[in-house]
Amino acid sequence: MPTTPGIQHYDVIIIGAGPAGCACAMALRDSGLRLAIMDKHHFPRDKVCGDAIPGLAIKVLHQIDPQFAERLAAFSEKLPTKRTVCYYNNKMINFSWSLEAYTATRECFDNFLFSGIRNHPDIHALEGIAVNDIISNPEGYTVITKDNQQYQCTLLIGADGINGVTARKLALREMDRKHHVAGVRAYYNGVSGMDDTCTEIYFDRKYLPGYFWVFPIKGGAVNAGMGILSDEVAKKKINVKDAFHNFIERSAILKEKFRDAQPLGAMQGCGLPIGSRWVVMSGDHFLLAGDAASLIDPMSGDGIGNAILSAKLAAEQAIQCFAAGSFRAAFMKNYEQQLYKAVGADMKRKAGALKMLARMPFFFDIAFAIGKNRIVKKFIK
Repeated sequence: MPTTPGIQHYDVIIIGAGPAGCACAMALRDSGLRLAIMDKHHFPRDKVCGDAIPGLAIKVLHQIDPQFAERLAAFSEKLPTKRTVCYYNNKMINFSWSLEAYTATRECFDNFLFSGIRNHPDIHALEGIAVNDIISNPEGYTVITKDNQQYQCTLLIGADGINGVTARKLALREMDRKHHVAGVRAYYNGVSGMDDTCTEIYFDRKYLPGYFWVFPIKGGAVNAGMGILSDEVAKKKINVKDAFHNFIERSAILKEKFRDAQPLGAMQGCGLPIGSRWVVMSGDHFLLAGDAASLIDPMSGDGIGNAILSAKLAAEQAIQCFAAGSFRAAFMKNYEQQLYKAVGADMKRKAGALKMLARMPFFFDIAFAIGKNRIVKKFIK
């Protein structure tokens, strides 16, 4: 790319330094490419989430970075997750996890990931840089920040989530309530009967296919939250914060657990783009990863695992692009194909099952009645 006076040039710019952005930077740091990653926040920063770090995320991070195990061992803010218990209509399914998984607040976990790339000599990490616009040019993109700084790149990787600029500007994405979840999250002390190694999920016929979660966090606190399809929220005029408290009142188990609980701060809301549709996530000179590519698992609600997997595949595609000297949309499609093979087909099946369960809740009773079946458990996972 020709040099423009006063503008910094990079081979790759990653917008967004959450798990997807950081994992992509980790995967590219020894590629020989001139790399920048930028985020509108300064780290550490909070992120409204369930705070579960699933086995897929940890597995892929080990694949990306041979030294990750040593760094993870030193990360003291995590709790190991050994199992998950799901409750519905007085029935329970208990899942044991073979992969290494944890809970940790996103403020701590995201800062842990970012700290691994912040001072790396091959990565230009830019904090507190809010992107205002992205403009295409014949050889890539010009990124314009809110303070009118300009950065140019040959390849742009968008990892700035559902509310970021990249999906909106590059893929012309608009929010579709049928493929979006409205969620709330709050931290509590004094929730009784918790096992630090076990996460809990609750379902209620009134709010299907939404669910309520209670995840233990280091220090005796829990992350409690609820997600409901935004389409249902709009149709039924649901106040999700009120529904959160109503869910607890309707569940004898939750009501007892939260009897003496005390909130730690205010409840916060979030929007989650679930992967119940396959969206545009690549094009001329760009790739999208994580929530920017709508990759949250429709069944489990996990976004971090697929985000980090997509980051790894995006980095591999980037290396192939520079090796081949091709950044055209047709060449980029290989990224989408690899991602669909890895998780897309599975998310499509789960989305179909979820729609069926929402239309015919009695299938939920059947699923929990036979939930101990190995095949059923594998599908739900």
